[in-house]
Amino acid sequence: MLFNIHTTGIHYTDEIVEWAVLRKNRTGTEILREGTLPIPEGFFDHDDAPLFPADLLEHCRKTFRGVVTVSLPSSRLLMRVLELPSADPAELDAMVELQADQISPFPADQLTISYEVLHQTEDHSRVLAVAAPRKVVDELGDLFKKKNVYIRSLDAEILVWWSLLTTHREVPTEGRVLIILEEHTEFSIIVVDDGVPVSFRSLELFHNFTDPSVMAEIIEEIRYTLLSLEAEYGHNANARTEIWSQAEFPAELAQMFAELSPAGVTQHDLGTLPPLSEGLALRTADRRRHHTELVPREWVELQRRRQIMKIATVASIAVLCIWMAVVSVTGTVFAFKTASYNRVKKEAARYAGPAREAQSARAEKDSLEKYADRSHSALESLREVTVLLPDDLEINSFDYTKNKAIRLRGSAYDTTPIYTYFQRLGASALFTGIKNERQEKLRQNERSEGFSLTILLPEEATEETP
Repeated sequence: MLFNIHTTGIHYTDEIVEWAVLRKNRTGTEILREGTLPIPEGFFDHDDAPLFPADLLEHCRKTFRGVVTVSLPSSRLLMRVLELPSADPAELDAMVELQADQISPFPADQLTISYEVLHQTEDHSRVLAVAAPRKVVDELGDLFKKKNVYIRSLDAEILVWWSLLTTHREVPTEGRVLIILEEHTEFSIIVVDDGVPVSFRSLELFHNFTDPSVMAEIIEEIRYTLLSLEAEYGHNANARTEIWSQAEFPAELAQMFAELSPAGVTQHDLGTLPPLSEGLALRTADRRRHHTELVPREWVELQRRRQIMKIATVASIAVLCIWMAVVSVTGTVFAFKTASYNRVKKEAARYAGPAREAQSARAEKDSLEKYADRSHSALESLREVTVLLPDDLEINSFDYTKNKAIRLRGSAYDTTPIYTYFQRLGASALFTGIKNERQEKLRQNERSEGFSLTILLPEEATEETP
């Protein structure tokens, strides 16, 4: 897990709204913030009262983070435990969908249906199928949406209590246990056989537990529930009852439960368990494949599109900012280079006239030096050629080309003075070299050896024009 996962659980009764924000990462989970707000007295007394006091969200919605999960009261749900002959996820989905008529008498298009695996073997699954009226779900979603809070997950309140009990308390793993959950005026029942639930039920909201008729009705409902379980799971004569209540539980009602529970009755304070909102957030953070999810598929698709649009918007803004930054930097660099170029251009224009005058003066100077320099003139070259000439050698022709070469022709009685002359000319500092050396036989004036050669002169120095 590379990042933090944030979830927000929101739970409400007829008296309070509570929420918890949880953060989970590789080091564990922690509650970042939690709170409780009272519901205005008499809010739900009217027949047309909304499902949720949405105005209270104004006081706490800014603290919400991550996936927002809301619990649905058990009284709003239709629940049934199903025994299915498969453990394959795809087959379980299809089986639960086919048995929708056993969960609710209403058409499937008026419901949102989900399920949660309670126990599983290689070829068998016990699941709790849960259905919520679509009208209730849509109304709840609209109430939150008006306050800019988008519900990402809907969970069953009774399943959250079951998760808290199994996590923070030891649920008996042998025999039948009747778990009574009383929170404010919500009354729910979980029947457990050998540590695995076989029934979840919610009774109507009872506002007066001290009324004998109300207590009798509760016991009658529970008797009916236990009787209906005997056909499928058999009779258990050694059942026990565990009561988890928010307020003080009536002693007379507890005695009535004792008559149904040969193994005894144990009472617990529901307040010793973590808040249900915390359990909601934790279940969402630890979501498994077979986890009850009552949010309609359209909501998920809508939220997915909203998330994509949000990401696309942020990405577009980021790209635009980067583009503007690049344009700004490019403009700044271009302006700086333009200013530098103009400055250099002005400097060059200012010095161009004096530079041309200096160049012209230098050219005149070089020209004067060139014509004044007689070190490589024809006369100086002839003098050098004559000085280096051996006694027995005679020059017949002298052809001078300025700054290029001297072509000589001559003769001698034998080859010895010719070779000597070639060596002297090659060693002369006035010349750069000799080439095209050639000898020939002569029969003239008793001179029998002739020669011709080219003496290379230093080329005229040139310089690049700036």
